[in-house]
Amino acid sequence: MKKILIFGVALMMAVLSAAKPKAPVQDAEIQKETLKNEKRFVGILPPGVKTVAFISPGSYPGSKAHKRGIELIKNAGYKVKVMPNAFVRQEKVAQAPLAGRLSDFYAAWNDPEVDMILCVRGGRGSEEVMDNIDWSKLKDRPELYVQGYSDITLITGALLAKGKGHPISGFMSGSLPGLSKDSIAAAKKINHGQQLGPIKLTPMVGGDCKGLPFAGLISRLSTLSSKNYCPDTKGRIIFLEAVSTSAEQIKKDLYNLMEKKFFANAAGVVFCQFKRCKDAEKIPAILEEIAPKLGVPVYKGFHYGHSARLYSIDFMRPVEIKKGQLTFPAVKK
Repeated sequence: MKKILIFGVALMMAVLSAAKPKAPVQDAEIQKETLKNEKRFVGILPPGVKTVAFISPGSYPGSKAHKRGIELIKNAGYKVKVMPNAFVRQEKVAQAPLAGRLSDFYAAWNDPEVDMILCVRGGRGSEEVMDNIDWSKLKDRPELYVQGYSDITLITGALLAKGKGHPISGFMSGSLPGLSKDSIAAAKKINHGQQLGPIKLTPMVGGDCKGLPFAGLISRLSTLSSKNYCPDTKGRIIFLEAVSTSAEQIKKDLYNLMEKKFFANAAGVVFCQFKRCKDAEKIPAILEEIAPKLGVPVYKGFHYGHSARLYSIDFMRPVEIKKGQLTFPAVKK
């Protein structure tokens, strides 16, 4: 009788657990907030940015960190506009409807008051948006900043390919609360034209190089390489990162990029952070195998990726590597 009772209670708990809505999975972009200064992001965005539009072209932002990031930008003195579908989720699908995500993109882009579009999070969904976007609906706004990383690699890459806006690979709303102090300082320097560096890197294939940068998540770049909106990487220094994948998949994606001639005319390559990867101990050997096959100077050790140390990379700001040290020279803003 006692065993039957215990089994009945366990069965009932299992049913209740299954019926209970699952909490949103915390995405890999979110880091624990440790800094307490509410005004720490004052001046972090480029000069002239007064109004920021927030969109969610990828996955549904289900963590408190996503709204916290918006609050921090507001506390920094910027006007914020949260697009209507940024926090909408379809039933059983961790995204807003495609029509809503496209509508938000068009609305934010064409709003003359908006100086910058900042993505709330990545996840998955940017490919669908870029595959279906009507480029003719976007006004000519070369000064409009668009920022994000991770899955947003597909958007910043597409914008670069189409010559639209001013793409930056860097923090999003969800990654803002946990951003490290040095990352905040680095973003301010990048966005205000100040020199960043020199930063010591570890050489894999030596040599000096310089050019404009391009950056992204390896898996999304592998996808991007097959699209008609893949940018030309000629003369660019390419920054690469990976998260929540396997060493074997990283190897496949890198060989796919080589097959697609993604690195063929690049100026250099920098391997950055590889976080939460299966068989992570195998990754260094894979990178050592691939580095000499790229035909350009290759380095590792830059702070870009899914961690609290996430340095922003402005695709329009020159970067150079000289004697193993990376520098973003000062530019006029």
